This record gives sequence, C-alpha cells and structure tokens, in this order.
Amino acid sequence: MSRRTFLAGTAGAVVAAYAVPGTAWADDRSLRADRLTTEHLSDPLGVGVRPPRFGWRLLGSGHDRRQSAYQLRVARSPIAGAPVEVWDSGRVESADQSAISYAGPTLQPRARHRWTVRVWDEAGRVGPWSRPAWFETALPDEPWQAAWIGSGAVLPQPTRTLEPERFTPDRVVPGHELGQTFAVAGSMSAVAVLLTVSAESADVDLVLRRDRADGEVLARGQATVGPKEAQARLDLAEPMGEGRYYLGVTSSTDAVAWQGRLGDEQDGSPYPHGAAVADGEEIELLDRWLYALPGDPPPNPRFRHTFRLDRNPVSARLYLVGLGHGRAMLNDRAVGDRQLTPPFTDYTRRVLYTTHDVTRLVRRGDNAIGVDVGRGLFATRAADSDGTNLQPWTSEPQVLAQLEVTLDDGQRVVVGSGPDWRLTEGPTLFDGLYTGETYDARRARELEGWTTAAYDDGGWASARQVPPPQGRLEPYPHQPIRTHRPVEPVAVREPEPGVWLYDFGEVVSGWVRLRGQSAANSVVGILQHEKLGEHGRIDPGAPGGVENPSITGRLQRDEYIAAGGPIDWQPSWAYKSFQYVEVTGTTERPDLVAVPVRSDLDPTMDLALDQPVLQWIVDAAARTSRNGMHGHPDTSGLLKMGWLAQGLQADTTQLLGLSSAPLFDKWLDDIRIGQAENGTISHYTPIAPFPRPVTPSTTAAYPHLVHRYYLHHGDRTVPERHYPAVRRYVELLLILQEQDGELLEIFGDWYPPSKDGDPYAPEGTGLVAAAYLIKTLRDAAAIAEVADDQAQARSWRRRATELTDDFNERYLDRSAGIYRTGMTVDYRQTSNAIPLHLGLVPDAMIRPVADRLAAEVERNDRHLDTGSFGTISLPYALSDHGHPDLALDVLSAEGYPGYGYWRSLGATTFWEQWQADARSHNDPTLSSPVGWMLARVLGLEALEPGWARFRVTPGAFGDLAWASTHVDTPRGRIAVAWRRRRGGPEVTVTVPVNATAEVTLPDGATHVAGSGRHRFPAISER
Repeated sequence: MSRRTFLAGTAGAVVAAYAVPGTAWADDRSLRADRLTTEHLSDPLGVGVRPPRFGWRLLGSGHDRRQSAYQLRVARSPIAGAPVEVWDSGRVESADQSAISYAGPTLQPRARHRWTVRVWDEAGRVGPWSRPAWFETALPDEPWQAAWIGSGAVLPQPTRTLEPERFTPDRVVPGHELGQTFAVAGSMSAVAVLLTVSAESADVDLVLRRDRADGEVLARGQATVGPKEAQARLDLAEPMGEGRYYLGVTSSTDAVAWQGRLGDEQDGSPYPHGAAVADGEEIELLDRWLYALPGDPPPNPRFRHTFRLDRNPVSARLYLVGLGHGRAMLNDRAVGDRQLTPPFTDYTRRVLYTTHDVTRLVRRGDNAIGVDVGRGLFATRAADSDGTNLQPWTSEPQVLAQLEVTLDDGQRVVVGSGPDWRLTEGPTLFDGLYTGETYDARRARELEGWTTAAYDDGGWASARQVPPPQGRLEPYPHQPIRTHRPVEPVAVREPEPGVWLYDFGEVVSGWVRLRGQSAANSVVGILQHEKLGEHGRIDPGAPGGVENPSITGRLQRDEYIAAGGPIDWQPSWAYKSFQYVEVTGTTERPDLVAVPVRSDLDPTMDLALDQPVLQWIVDAAARTSRNGMHGHPDTSGLLKMGWLAQGLQADTTQLLGLSSAPLFDKWLDDIRIGQAENGTISHYTPIAPFPRPVTPSTTAAYPHLVHRYYLHHGDRTVPERHYPAVRRYVELLLILQEQDGELLEIFGDWYPPSKDGDPYAPEGTGLVAAAYLIKTLRDAAAIAEVADDQAQARSWRRRATELTDDFNERYLDRSAGIYRTGMTVDYRQTSNAIPLHLGLVPDAMIRPVADRLAAEVERNDRHLDTGSFGTISLPYALSDHGHPDLALDVLSAEGYPGYGYWRSLGATTFWEQWQADARSHNDPTLSSPVGWMLARVLGLEALEPGWARFRVTPGAFGDLAWASTHVDTPRGRIAVAWRRRRGGPEVTVTVPVNATAEVTLPDGATHVAGSGRHRFPAISER
C-alpha cells in the first residue's frame, strides 16, 4: 500500500487520534499514558534535528499493573488544516516508556508536531489514546538568513604570566630587587603582583621600566600590603600601549615574598614572553605572578531594527543568540522571561540558540525589535585568576537573530540581523562574570522606548557584521534560567553611617532587587558575599588570591548610577552567591530583596529522617544543588564553572533530586565535545581542554555520570552517544598507567579536616587515583555493554581485576588491616573506606580492614576524618560491613569536623571545607551522604534502567524512629517509608505502574512487589 493511500484511508483516524479525548477510558482496567515528554521536556520549542526521544507515565487502578506494548503516533500540525501523520510506530511489544526514539521520516524543520501514545496492559487490553503532546522542530542545519552583528571593536587580551597553579614564594630581601619582564599586546592601565606577607603589614615599592631591568623608568609607586596573601598594584597615570616592559619590586621589610613558579627543561618556562629577574639578572625557567590590567571595555551595546508587516501575523518565531547573553524585546514588550541565555558553552565547539514564540508580540504595520546583550563568559573582560577572560573565543558582544513571521495569506516574512540594524551604547557600562555590573540609569532614561517603532534612532550607529564564533550553532530547548520567588532579609543593620548591611538568612544564588530613592548622579554600591569578615563586615579578600579571583579586587559588587527619583532595579547579566549585602551611596535605607536566579528545575525527591542533623544534611544539600544550577551544575556562585568531581559527589541531589535530565544531557555533551584529541577530559567545563594533567578522581565523573544517567532515566541513547569519548578517555588512562605505573592525581581526598586549611590530604593522592581508575574501568565496561561492545567490556573488566590486585599489592598492609601510601605514617579513614566501598579489598581481608576502620572512627570520637572522596565512601564502608549505626552516628555527630558542626555555625548550605573559615559557603563537594541515606537508610536503589526494577532494603536504623522518601522516576513516583513499631520497623512501599520492587525486610525475608501500595508489618531486625 502506498503512503498516500494509507494516509487517505486513515485521515479520519489521524484527526481523531490527535483530538483531545474525553475523560472516559476504553476500559476501567486499561492503562492510560499521561505526562508525555519530548526530550524529557513538556511541549518544547526548538527541538534539534536528531531523532527526538519520547516518554510518558502510566495511570491505572489496581495492583501489579504493567505495560506490555505501546503504539505511538506523530503528526505534523500545520498552522491551518488537519494534522498530517508522519509516523505510526505500530504496536511495539515492549515495556519501555522512557527515551523512545522517533523512527519515522526526517522531521520537517520549523514545524509543530503533535504526538500521542496508547498502551496495552499485562492482560493485552488496549488503553485510550493519550492527550496529545507537541514539540516544535528548530531551524534546519543550513546557513541562517541573518548575519552576526556587533560593534566591530577588537580588544587585545591582557597579559597574565602564570596560570592558576601552586606557587612558590620568592623572598624580596631588603636591599635587593626582584623583577619580571613581560609583553603587552594592547593597552595597560595598571600592573599587579601577587605577594605573601608574613607581617601584619609591609611597604612595597614598585617600578615600571621599558623593556628590561635597566630600561627607562615609566612609573613608580608604593603599596602597603598584608597580612598573608596580598596584591600590590601600580596604577598608571596614562594607559601605556603595546610593548615589552619590566616591573621591579623592593621592600625594606624582610616579610614579603613574590609568588612564582619554576618550569622545567622539557616544557620550558611557564611564561614564554618574559622571565624572572633578580638584581638585574634573568633567571632561567622561572617566572613570577604578574598581571597587566587594561582599562574597562566599552559599555554593552544595544541593537534595534524596524520592519513592516502588511498583513495580520498568525505565527511568529524568534531564533536568537546573544553572546555572552541576550535578551530581546518586540514593540516594547519583553520576549519571555529567560535570564542569562544562552548558558555557557565552549564557544569554539558549539553555540546555543533559543526559540521563542512571539506571535502575540508582532502586529500588522510597523514593528521594532531590540536586543540587549551582556558579556557573560563569551565577552567578559573582567580579569580573574582562572583566566575566563583569556579564552580563545573572547570577543566583544555580538548577536545573531532571525525572526520568522507567517501572515494570514500564508506568506513567510524573515527579518534577520545584519548591517542594516542600528547600534548604540546601552546603560550597562560594565559587567563581569565575578565582578558584578555597573548600570547607568541616566543612560537608560535617555533610551526609553528604544524598542518601539516610533523611536528616533538617528543618533545610533550602524551595526557591523562581525566574524561568527567558531562553534556549531545548535538549538537549546531545555529549561531556562529564571528568577524565582524573592527572599526577604532577616536582619538589617547600619554598621556605620550610610552603610546598610543586610542578612538574608541563607545563601542565595542570584542578585538583588533595589528599590528606593537616590539623588541624580549618585552611585549606589551593592556588595554581596556568602560570609562576613572577622570585623563583621564583608571582606572580599586579596585581589587575585584564593578568596578573591578578581584581579582588580572588585568581587560581586554592583553599581547603580542614579538618574534621580525612584529606583526599581535589578541586574541582568551576572549572578552572585551571597547571604550578606552591603549597600552604600544612599541617605536612607533602601528596600532590598534577594532574587534567586537559577535553572528552572522542579524538585523530584523528598527525603525525611527523624534526626535533626541528618535532616539538615538533606535540606542543605538540596539548597546547595539548587543554587548551583545555571545551564550546568556549577561548583559555586564564586567559581561558576562545572567541576566534574562535584557532579559525582552530588549526583543524588542533582541527578535524582531535580528534574535535571535535559541539563545533564547538555552538560555531558559539553564534556564530550570539549575532549582533547588525545582523550583528555577537562577538570571542568565549559572551559576546555583544561591545561593540566589527567586527574583520575575528578574525571572519573564523566563515565560515572553517563552510566548513572542511564540507570536513572533509562535513556540508552546517552551511553551510546558518549561511548566513543569514554573509550578514548579510558584508553588514554591505560596508556599513562602503563607508562608511569601510578597515575598523576592533583586533588585526591581534597579538603580533609585540617588545622591550617591545607586542601591536600597528608597521605598523598596515589591511592585515590588508583582506586578511581578501577572504578572508571567498571563504569566504562557497563557503558560498553549498552553500546553493544561486549568484547571491550570484558577486556576492561579483566584489566580492572588486574589493577585491583596491583592496588592491594601496593597499598594493603595485611598485618595491620590498613591501606598505606608510604607518604606518611599517619592513617586516615579515607585509606580504608575507599577500598571497602569500591569492593577492592580481598575477601579474606574485608573483616580486618572494616574493623580497623571502625576502630579509627571510634578513636576519633565517632567523627569523620575524610575529604571529598573519603566522605563518599565512609558511610558505605561502615554500613555494608557490620557498622550501620556507626555510620549514622558519624553523619549526625555534633562538633568539629562534621555536618553538625556546620549546622551549629548557622550554615544553610554545604561549605567547601570543614573549617569555620571555609572559602565558599555554597559548594556541593561533600553532598554524598544524601545518596547513602537514600540507599541504606531507606534502602532504595535502581536495579534496572529507568527504575523498571528497583531494590528496597532498609538497613541503617540506629536510633531513628522513622524515615521516608519519594523519588519521581521515569516510571512514576516511588515512595518508601519505615516506622518503628513494637516488633521492629514497619515498611511501606509504593510501586508505580510498570515497575517492580524487590523488598528485603530487616529479618532477611524478601518479597517481589508489583505496582500499588504495599505494607510489610513490623518484624524484628536481624
């Protein structure tokens, strides 16, 4: 039968299938599909050209309900006329209900498609067609009918001599001069150096010369610095241009050292365009920390364009990318409520655009479109120690926009950005990723009405067509970043006249909304931070140092230049992480609220426990993860990059606890796309490849998260897509391991309890590296199996077994039941916890190693002594080897170090390290106990992808009276609860339709439960 005959014969059925059905079911016992998703989203705009993935939940009464087959139909939904069928899957014998890939003809771009599904139940009964869902395809993969536009300005990158690494201080001996030669490609308005000071303060003299140590003196200055880490800065009276320079540093106080780094013969000096100097003599292979600061860049541009529609519009779509971030208006009305769009990517690899339905914003007659842009990561010029302003893509802001309007006669009108658009300087004078924004309300007043057709733009310039970024254009239909419900301050005080200090009671990721009055030309300063300094005021720390990545010292500070009259303003381009805010520049206390800004994700997990510290862990971990979602899981608002290790350490709160499937899909692609040719995986994204050696613990997150994503979402397209990149990475690891015997590991058990704040564990990093290499091989083998490369999976598993034997030969002290590294005679819990948790301990040694660990925990007054990776393993190592109550006691312990200690300090989020003076107060590194509580206290774990089959084995009870959880899975909501009764814990399990639970009760009895609610009476614990 031809396709035309088929469609003609089934036209009535097609229309009926896509009409909204009534509420009556075909059979009271039949199953009905509900909550349909495309690409894990509800009715998304701008879906890419790869086959979309469909999913649904199931509704059905009774117990033991399951799906035996499904049928899925997709139809194109034109603006006028009946739907046109494009694919009918036919009856598919399968229980799958998530990530079902479209398998029909190539989908037409720029088109809305509706789809519906029906299912057959366990008895072969067919259910009704679901209510239709829709998705809209994006632009075709071909050149746009638009051009990239910008100001055309080209700003050379500033000079930084050293990348962020561990530095070695070089003493500035009184009577002697240390120096550094350097080259400047653009302009320079100041020079900064990073010092350490062993006194409370010290005076430092700086001299800038032309070319070398005995060159012409160009500027002199003096700075008072200290204590500890400090920056000395020489500001120039007039900017200086391109050339070669020398900066000399002297001090009369024997308390100053200049941070530096020594290269080696193989790689050369760290900075190839200059050298360290001592008393006029260059020192081979040595360079010192120096930053040549340029002046501020031009204000952010605004773009506008007018166009005319001669008939009534019936449909309109705006395809937009503004770099770093863009925000559009049509006819003086905002296009949506997205913030910070598009999210960060490596712009040399890919650039994301968004699709907007603007049908209601365009009209017959004259129209105007305007695009406001922020610098974001793409165009930031704010100098920071991580070098986000020194990336290969760094350019001035630019825009690509294509508006497509369908008129009532079927005509399609395309309005594309180009040199016929107009440009002017907007009111945002400056914005920096870490620094904040400067906004000129006077300029904003001058530009009022700038997106109306009648606005006079005669004083504006023509936009310039600019080179496009190197990355491939891709649609971004995922959950946007949005503002959320404001947070009111819990306290406000005036530490000195004209300074208002607000406490919001919790760490917020976002910005503030400022309302009040201020005189014209006054500057309102808004300084935000997560914590207060020792004197009860905000102290950002030494510029360019550990606490403050901003080279200029301006950190999370917004500035509002008043136009006179009422103020109602909030920033647009730079989110901050803060609990405290200082406001200056007003005579009266302004009205201030904190505005959370984050990816719009719904909570998908709830975990409740009858113990205050344990409940605090759950709540603080959830808040920490929510604060860190901005198109990717960022480490903290102070760092803003997506460190891979934190994705592993916080996978339960981030992957299971939030509706983050699209976000993680995007982030995993960031990691894959950023992979270097030799297989190296960056430590963080989107900056890639990271110029540091492979670090097995951190980059183990990539295969771990790919596999974990598959288990949770049941989406086999993810491991299939990532398998080639995972394979290249694993092959690189194995080559390096063969060459060196022990892999280089930078971090190890990062930030263990420490008196001096040293982030490095005393036993070194080798044990963690070796253990996580084995874990990586196991995860990679599981991915290879999904990708149907069984031979490679077997090979990697054999190699993991061999490396496990090597691991025990190298580290295990069998006589003592301790894993040792040889770097220290001291023993910490991490060394035994990781091998026990990862299943590396020989069978005969499991009991001695576990008992030795338990004894160490007891000796430590039931407190942990672990950092980032040891904390993941410790509770599992205890509970899985006979000490579940001890694991609970460790996590709920009061006092330092531990979660109870943070709670006693008033923390509402997780901190970067255990100490009270932790740098960041919003960091998910130590979030892993939430996963343990879910898997061991409630006993809930997935056994098959998509939670088709799961385990409920509660086994850590301690003194708890009850515990409960629910998790929203692709199969529906799973709920588990237990409560102590006289005979022991009573367990209740709710199983969603089309899922099966394996329940093991405390006495060892097992039950297999289908869908429905099941109560298992109290039975004594074993």
